[in-house]
Amino acid sequence: MNSIKKYTTLLLMLFVTALTACNKEELNEGKVMHVIVNGYNGSDHELEITLDTTVYKKSIRNGDLLIKARTISTFNRAYVYYTPEAKGQMTVKDLSSGKVVFSRPLPAKDKADFNFIYLDGKELEIPGIAANPGSNKLGFYLHYTESNDPIDIFLYRKDASTGQEYRHYLAKNARPGSWLSVDYVAAADFSTVNAMQAANLYFTKAGTTDQWAFRDNETLSMTSARSQFFPLAGENGLVQSYFITPGINQLDCARLFFYPGRI
Repeated sequence: MNSIKKYTTLLLMLFVTALTACNKEELNEGKVMHVIVNGYNGSDHELEITLDTTVYKKSIRNGDLLIKARTISTFNRAYVYYTPEAKGQMTVKDLSSGKVVFSRPLPAKDKADFNFIYLDGKELEIPGIAANPGSNKLGFYLHYTESNDPIDIFLYRKDASTGQEYRHYLAKNARPGSWLSVDYVAAADFSTVNAMQAANLYFTKAGTTDQWAFRDNETLSMTSARSQFFPLAGENGLVQSYFITPGINQLDCARLFFYPGRI
């Protein structure tokens, strides 16, 4: 009889232990949020990103997660948290001054994109653009302090087998230093993934096709259209904005929308 009681007690203890372990696993199971920080750091200092209490400091990955001076942001991380909902803030701090230059609450969802452009020591306002169900909206900001001459923006590709050239204008007479919003439906010659993989986005002096807008340099005045995720055939209602500026060796383009998986 005593042996039966001891055996029953042992089974009960094992059950309670297993149940407690399961509960702990549930409590410790992390949730993942895909976080993108889009934008541009126009200062001479590095910027550091913090998600709640997780600081992506210089010692992590040799500083690859910092927003370097005079470059676009490429911050793209899976953030793990262990509370029922994400809490706290996404903050950007100037490492030189220690000042927080940008802060937004983390959303209660599985993905988040934050758009932040830092120019002249302050945040550049990014206007909201209302979606149009019958079209798409593309926004552009051209940051170029060396000239205020108008600029044409167009898609271009050349058929490798026939030599046929295709060009589609997104905007004409765009001015640096201000936002521009245009309606866009995928042009017939730029409506598929294959077509966009062979296309480039060009910026030329207004009224020309080969006078380069930025420092008279073709490399600084064009970029691959493939990496910009422009709307394709059948896509409507999208809103996609871009911050454009010539870098040191290439044209820098910051996509101001959640882009993973667009194509």
